[in-house]
Amino acid sequence: MAVKIEKGGWITIFLVGAGLVGYALERYDIFSFSGLFGGGTKSTEVAQQVDPTYPLRSSSGKSDTNEVRVRVNIWVGCVGGLVANGGLDTAAGSIYDKKGIKVSFKIIDDWTEGSTALATDNVDVMLTTADVWAKDYGQFRDKGFNARAVYLVDWSRGADGVIGSQGIRSIEDLAGKTVAYAPYTPSHFLLYNGLKNSGLSTEQRTEIFNKAVHTKDGIEPATLFAQQKVAAAVAWDPDMSDAVAKRPGSRKIYDTKVANRLIADILVVSDRFAAKNPETLSKFLEGWLEGVQFINEQPSRAHTLIGTIKDFNIPADLAKTMLDGVRLADYADNKSFFGARGSDSDYQNVMKMATEMYRELRLIKGSPDLEASVDRRYVDAMSDKFSSKSTEAPVDYKEPAKGATPFATQRRAIYFDTGSATISMDSRAVVNEIGNFMRAYENTIVDIDGNTDSVGAREMNLTLSRQRAESVRKYLLQKYGFPPERLRTSGNGPDKPVASNDTPEGRDQNRRTDIKIYANPAAK
Repeated sequence: MAVKIEKGGWITIFLVGAGLVGYALERYDIFSFSGLFGGGTKSTEVAQQVDPTYPLRSSSGKSDTNEVRVRVNIWVGCVGGLVANGGLDTAAGSIYDKKGIKVSFKIIDDWTEGSTALATDNVDVMLTTADVWAKDYGQFRDKGFNARAVYLVDWSRGADGVIGSQGIRSIEDLAGKTVAYAPYTPSHFLLYNGLKNSGLSTEQRTEIFNKAVHTKDGIEPATLFAQQKVAAAVAWDPDMSDAVAKRPGSRKIYDTKVANRLIADILVVSDRFAAKNPETLSKFLEGWLEGVQFINEQPSRAHTLIGTIKDFNIPADLAKTMLDGVRLADYADNKSFFGARGSDSDYQNVMKMATEMYRELRLIKGSPDLEASVDRRYVDAMSDKFSSKSTEAPVDYKEPAKGATPFATQRRAIYFDTGSATISMDSRAVVNEIGNFMRAYENTIVDIDGNTDSVGAREMNLTLSRQRAESVRKYLLQKYGFPPERLRTSGNGPDKPVASNDTPEGRDQNRRTDIKIYANPAAK
């Protein structure tokens, strides 16, 4: 029998149907009708409204989930989280289990696949490095996806380096040589940054990159180097040290013992997850720090645990060896690394240098707002649970042996007011570049050598060149607070020309400041 529906009944059916559709759209974050009336927004818009200057709060009032999915690669730096979890998945009785959260670590070794997993909501948190994050952040912002750095995992302290065959003793010796490295990874950044801060010309640096052998990771370059198929390589330990041992006469040119504030592993969280789950994220980061504490207090037990993690493939003895090349970050390291809002922190310094690299490679556009790439609230919120006192001893500096070879020599055109030792305003940016480099390469001794052309009396030029070198030293000491014993000066006057003084162009080249960079002999 047919049922007749009155006009009012059709309206009711329409409203019920519309309500169900609206609920589905809202439930699965496709669209938020409440946003039309000031009560909410589409999920991507919620992400854009996350304000890292405001107290932590969920967009819904409480965390939506107690589960966290984390991208990692097979790298010893992430063991703080793995130990807290008892493995790739949360083990009963583990630190995370006691906090009431479930963490799943997903091994994604490819860096691009890792960032894609974050952007497509296949993971909530991504382990990456600050330099790679500069690329991902710029590309994410262009695509309307938001994420932020929230935690320093570790500093590489010798685990990454550039190695060269016999006869290659400095970065400048890489000119014309074939180098193996993994592009768009920390290895790429370590090589690029070293070349950029050397005495090599733009043309010479370009030739090195054009001739380079590209690999997928930092292991293959070490293999190619040991097989004598390339003259130099950017590699990871323990493969890097093994490759040097297998090739007579080879050596490390520089590594992250020297550039000890250049390669930093960090955790990045999507705004989509952070907006809805600040309580869960806070527990996750607290647990990671507690995992680091466990490793530091009971290293043997931690090494054993790491060795038992299925699919992570780092045996206990190898974990111990690899951990010697990193500093797992504690709370004080995190506070120092990120600094205060608007501060010139280590995070900002690395991000600026990496942004410059990826802009030069045309992988990102413009100048992204780096302050918007970080959320300090989670670290700040843990101030009453962990000590802010640094556990890292200050660097001890010793003079290089007489006749030691600098691993890089920069030739800088630093201009001074006529007849004086006052640095000109336009040259302060050049000196600041030196200062930023020295911050990242903290374990270095730096010589500042002043040089002049041959115009004028030699003795006057000698005096002026010494005064100008000392002026650069004082500027760096005052602005950056470097220990005085780290910077040495000399004045060569006209005695060490690099070009003929018979032409204006040659005299211009001779009026220079040489910055010689030595590995700190006290570095361990």
